[in-house]
Amino acid sequence: MSILRLQEKHVTKYVWEGNERLLRPRRHASWVLKHEDILDQRVKRLIDHSGFGHLLKFKHIDFNHVLITTLVERWRTETHTFHFPLGETTVTLEDVELILGLPIDGQVVTGITCGDLVSLCDQLLEFIPPSTAIKGNAIKLSWLNNTFQELPHNATDDVIAQHARAHILTLIGSLLMPDSSGSKVHLMYLLLLADLNNVRNYSWGSAVLASLYRALDHGIDFNQDNVGGCTLLLQCWAWERLTCFSPQLQPLIDEEVQ
Repeated sequence: MSILRLQEKHVTKYVWEGNERLLRPRRHASWVLKHEDILDQRVKRLIDHSGFGHLLKFKHIDFNHVLITTLVERWRTETHTFHFPLGETTVTLEDVELILGLPIDGQVVTGITCGDLVSLCDQLLEFIPPSTAIKGNAIKLSWLNNTFQELPHNATDDVIAQHARAHILTLIGSLLMPDSSGSKVHLMYLLLLADLNNVRNYSWGSAVLASLYRALDHGIDFNQDNVGGCTLLLQCWAWERLTCFSPQLQPLIDEEVQ
């Protein structure tokens, strides 16, 4: 008996009937503004200390929509693997650690998802977002990006910490665990950023991988026209593991190696 019980709901059922679909990965533009070369060094040091520093080294990478759509069509929710003619494979925690540089050991990334979480903004960001920037317990990334774009020259340690939390929250919502809208991030993560000395003790890599799996599970629905989760991880994984799809790299010169 086949374990692939969800074929009637799988996108390939519609593809085989002659239908086509092109997925649009969600990634908010604000994360592109967080490159380490334009980020205040005081904030960057705190982000490095929190375990998210490697993400600042990512430059802008264009999505290959056809590649991601093809991968989703090969995804099976029943096994959480991609089914290829030569066998099955999937993104693992090792891939997350090597590609994104996030910790995969430590405390579980979980927390309160209901109640009044907006008040956390006053405590940990020292700003109360306007009602237009809040939807439920999620905050718009555009508001975070605009409010914490530039660190004051005479910023205190508390203000520097507030900016670091805002930048990490933006990375979570725009790059690591974006929802299908790609425009907001849940405030439950802000509570986990309260103590920046403890942030790196959470298994962020496990949360990112679980979020990607969940997004792929939703992506097998033919009526879904976008996909959340860390699709940058998915694309880089495909380039690493399925080298026939990877872009040609120019040889490094000696200075770049150094």
